[in-house]
Amino acid sequence: MMKRRQEYKSFRELFANPIDTFSLIRHMQSDWLMWLVYLKMPVGQEELAVLDSRMPLLPKYFDFIDAAEGIRKMQATYQMFSADIANGLLDGVQYNSSLKPIDCLAIGLHLMNNSRWFAAEQWIGASIEAYDQKSSQTEMELLRGPKMADLCRILGQVQMKQRNHEGALQAYQVALKFSPHDPEIYEEYRILEKRDLTLSDIEPMEQDEDNSHERLVLPPCCSGRCAVPRNLSSLYCVYNHVTSPFLQLAPIKTEILSVDPFVVLLHDMISQKESTLIRNSSKEHMLPSATTDPDASDTETQVDTYRTSKSVWYSSDFSDTTKKITERLGDATGLDMNFTEFYQVINYGLGGFFETHLDMLLSEKNRFNGTGDRIATTLFYLNEVRQGGGTYFARLNLTVFPQPGSALFWYNLDTKGNDHMGSLHTGCPVIVGSKWVMSKWINDMGQEFTRPCVDSSSSSKEVLSAERLII
Repeated sequence: MMKRRQEYKSFRELFANPIDTFSLIRHMQSDWLMWLVYLKMPVGQEELAVLDSRMPLLPKYFDFIDAAEGIRKMQATYQMFSADIANGLLDGVQYNSSLKPIDCLAIGLHLMNNSRWFAAEQWIGASIEAYDQKSSQTEMELLRGPKMADLCRILGQVQMKQRNHEGALQAYQVALKFSPHDPEIYEEYRILEKRDLTLSDIEPMEQDEDNSHERLVLPPCCSGRCAVPRNLSSLYCVYNHVTSPFLQLAPIKTEILSVDPFVVLLHDMISQKESTLIRNSSKEHMLPSATTDPDASDTETQVDTYRTSKSVWYSSDFSDTTKKITERLGDATGLDMNFTEFYQVINYGLGGFFETHLDMLLSEKNRFNGTGDRIATTLFYLNEVRQGGGTYFARLNLTVFPQPGSALFWYNLDTKGNDHMGSLHTGCPVIVGSKWVMSKWINDMGQEFTRPCVDSSSSSKEVLSAERLII
């Protein structure tokens, strides 16, 4: 706008031309009004409208909590250091990725909110280490990210919770070095100094949240590298052609992993095309996985923190694909598929896991009262998991990693219909990738002729189910 006016001042004679004069008048009257209207418009309204429209699609706070808990439980299960995770080293495998200081701090603050002081200290320390690599941060991360003084201050607070007074004083001294004129940091440091001089040696340290239960449900052997040997003398691979007449023509490759309880891996049970079809048809219908307590007075399901996944249920005759898979499973196990629960398609994402549990539903007091229970479980693996996500049987020292197209089958009840504690298992956390599985629980009511009660597994030749494979 100013350029046109400067031209008029410099070359005033040219504007004696009526054409130029008209153009100038129109410009001064109309164009200026256009800019006036533009300048009076509210700033950023269109951008705000776009953000508002996308808000329902953005992660919520509970999504962040799930992700932070997934990282924490993955770290605890595979015994990884926070600094290694922040640098992309995950259970011995190095990836070309890393966490920023603000990411590490967010995990640390989450742990502080749950009184997990030792783990929080590790993550605050990882945030300080990542802070030294500022060159790799974007402008937005530098703008929003924490200052070094803030990180050292928080580290001092965490160390005080653990009664590490000397470490806390050192952390506050470093914080003051980076921000010497911060009145809050200086005041906290002075209080800490006085407290250190007067503190009694017998003052109790604030303890971490009780993790004894978690040690039981997050086993250390999910990596499959446990040193405890297993008895392999009775384990072998076989072509199963005995549980169905059809298998005389098309036997199923069966890998026997345990005899008691009976655990097998059935190979080539589901094609890649079928797996893709099931995953694609399930994505829009997934909901947080829920659990139920059948011994309780009400049978309402609830979403628990010990199972982090999403799932959807399908009947056996939902589609031609599920019908074929059901028939195939009946052939492979020798059990009656008319007495089964729905298929449950499950997706485990970031750190997704299922804590140590048993699949049978009834307690001992409610057993044999005419109520059905889950005699067996089948777990179909629908995709390849890059790292982690195994199924760990604690009492067998057995870890089975996902193999696309295969199905893991085991009995939850022994040969007399009682709970088999050897079936205690864990859905280990996913480290990298996403884990898609499909479970099928088979009921005991209706299997009286295919898997009748016998004295022991040594009498398995008397049954029609897959235990006949035991030589």
